[in-house]
Amino acid sequence: MTSIRATYRLQLNKDFSFADAQALVPYLDSLGISHVYLSPILRARTGSTHGYDTVDHSTINPELGTEAEFRALVSALQQRDMGVILDFVPNHMGVGGANNALWLDVLKHGPQSRYAEWFDIDWHRQRPGMEGKLLVPFLGSSYAQALAAGDLRLKADSDGFAVWAYDGDKLPIRPQDELALLERYGSADAAIAALTGQPGHAGSWAALDSLIAGQHWRLAHFAVAADEINYRRFFINSDLAGIRIDRPDVFEHAHNLIFALIADGLVDGLRIDHVDGLLDPKGYLEMLRERTPRPIYLVVEKILAPHEQLRADWPVDGTTGYEIGAQLTRLLTPARAEAAVTAAYRDFVGDGPEPGEEAYRCKLRVMDNELAAELSGLARLFATVAWSAGATSDLTELGLRRALRETLAQLAVYRTYVDDKGGAPRDGREIARAVAMAQRSQPQIQPPVFDFVRALLCGSLSTGYDPRAIASAIGRFQQLSGPVMAKGLEDTALYRHNRLVALNEVGAHPDRFSLSIAAFHDSNRRRLGSHPQCMIATSTHDTKRGEDTRAIISAIADAPDVWRSAVEQWRSDLAPHGDRIHPNDLYLLFQLVIGGWPIAGAADALADRLKGAMVKSLREARERSDWGVNATDYEATVSEFIDQLLADVGFFEHFHATRRHLQDIGRRKGLIQAALKLTIPGIPDIYRGAEDWEQSFVDPDNRRYLDFGALAARLAEPVTGRDDKLLLTRDLLALRRRLQRLFAHGSYEPLDCGPETLGFRRRYGTDQLLVLADLSAGHTSPIAPLATDLRTVIGSSEGPVWVLATP
Repeated sequence: MTSIRATYRLQLNKDFSFADAQALVPYLDSLGISHVYLSPILRARTGSTHGYDTVDHSTINPELGTEAEFRALVSALQQRDMGVILDFVPNHMGVGGANNALWLDVLKHGPQSRYAEWFDIDWHRQRPGMEGKLLVPFLGSSYAQALAAGDLRLKADSDGFAVWAYDGDKLPIRPQDELALLERYGSADAAIAALTGQPGHAGSWAALDSLIAGQHWRLAHFAVAADEINYRRFFINSDLAGIRIDRPDVFEHAHNLIFALIADGLVDGLRIDHVDGLLDPKGYLEMLRERTPRPIYLVVEKILAPHEQLRADWPVDGTTGYEIGAQLTRLLTPARAEAAVTAAYRDFVGDGPEPGEEAYRCKLRVMDNELAAELSGLARLFATVAWSAGATSDLTELGLRRALRETLAQLAVYRTYVDDKGGAPRDGREIARAVAMAQRSQPQIQPPVFDFVRALLCGSLSTGYDPRAIASAIGRFQQLSGPVMAKGLEDTALYRHNRLVALNEVGAHPDRFSLSIAAFHDSNRRRLGSHPQCMIATSTHDTKRGEDTRAIISAIADAPDVWRSAVEQWRSDLAPHGDRIHPNDLYLLFQLVIGGWPIAGAADALADRLKGAMVKSLREARERSDWGVNATDYEATVSEFIDQLLADVGFFEHFHATRRHLQDIGRRKGLIQAALKLTIPGIPDIYRGAEDWEQSFVDPDNRRYLDFGALAARLAEPVTGRDDKLLLTRDLLALRRRLQRLFAHGSYEPLDCGPETLGFRRRYGTDQLLVLADLSAGHTSPIAPLATDLRTVIGSSEGPVWVLATP
């Protein structure tokens, strides 16, 4: 296996194929990358822009290219001593559409399908008529409206009859109904004609309605999912259905092709997506290590709470590094500014809940709405356990639902890892804390309810309970806690608390304003000791803002008084148009404009990019708009205001003076961030284009077209500059290539360089590395004298960060 020094993430889709990736190999080699890190390559839903909606584990996605083209890409890499890491999705599959043969078989045969147990489906829901049925919430209107409008049609193909919704979603009918149709009408064409009504005339569709009523599926409006979904989803995405990867037959099916590629020497590592969605993450990872044909690099997408460490007993090389990106942002955000930044926000927006309270409220909100069905299903499982023994038979399902709702909202980690025998002490502490806080918050709930919840989750119930029911309840609680945290905190609260949105990222909590130099050193030493090959990520396909967007926005903390005066001036400049925008949304927009204004190049496409980012932010915040019920008038008002803002001459006279000041600070922060990522313990991952200034907004903006030709041309130019991030990245990657043993195995020694200068040394044998970074707002820390005093290391570089190494 090629030694892993640095990875480069590429987002594959129909517009960026294996062939496109192969064309980049010379550029990535000259940049200094050792491994190309690809988004999922297995067959996904047609037109997928991300690949996380796998529909066939046995086939490479034809929209990306053929297996031969994938092998050609790998060959081109291996000729340069480079390799491939793949993103793999074990938690769920894409459903809907017409491409997932496993899902279509389940729709056709119901509980009797050979794949019925491969998906997490509850075939026994309480709603009358739903026994043995699967809810399919893919309609854009009510079922009755879709039927009357002619949006549902009976068709036939080589697989038999199926009802098609909007000509896109295929819903096969039962085999016995196929036979009955052919017996009655004589041919497929005659049957289709007989069951096709006239659009706009509801009564003319009665025969099709009668056929649909007898199927193993119930077609419904997408909003029904929140209340009645009966299969496990990825978060709240109904078109991503959870699979039972803990079953040996599912594991075997899902990994056959991936293992074959590994066995052929084509793949050096895997990134496991959403490991917390699995019933037994540790068991899955152990099985993966055992079954993988040869040793591979293995990292997991695991979101860690600020106080949480990756499990030492998981057989992985580390996480995908989201937590390290959050640390770097906070390291570059001065603690002394917190009060001033908070005051500026409150004066502009008004009083509101603190970040922790906001996250708590948003978790409750998502359980009352988008995840209501999942919470009810969990309460039903807990009630089943309670009712199986006389000691707890008086507990009610509704009472357990209320207690579970509050406990999930109080949980401080994404999930715990216990089974019916208990878990590690840290799991017990997290559960006990959450239950205690829930009980304090909801004293009207009878104490025995919380006692039961705590005992069940900690594996300490007395004898007499059904162990299988206990295991199901514990497992589902842990599979739900992650979505509650993700949708409540990441995808709602982080779009509401806009004090300093550089802090609002995946793996970060906005109440953690800053990180001390000492805490940063401590984190690096722990990583070197436990997971020295952990990935380090500063921009990813998941981040809400690119790393340099964040760096510039965080410069607000270096000049809070300048910022405070500026936003008040801008609001005055843009009145009365800005008065139609809620102050919290306006405050977010001002930060996005500052952070996203290009450091280099024109701002021609900025308006459309800002509009897309703001509309998504409004819907994620779920206050003045929402994904389910779009406030299109308000969204249009915000979009119109963006056009007005970017055309306002008076505004720009004031804007650019502040923008230049903050951008100068942010540029220095971006260079420090890049240098630290490439020198601290771990494997740096560079998201597509982030070797240069990365000023994306939330997806899909971070998947927009990238001019790799221009980057390659700049990299080939023999011109350097103190603020050229691309060349800094190239030079440090070259250093990683030259001093591979030092970066893989070298020590990490913090240096005391004063309150505003970060310094550390790394050594391996005779090789040494010294890194010094000026964290002061004015770029005034005495780096040069410090470097001069440390004469065991030679070489230098200009700018806010110095990296000196042995020749």
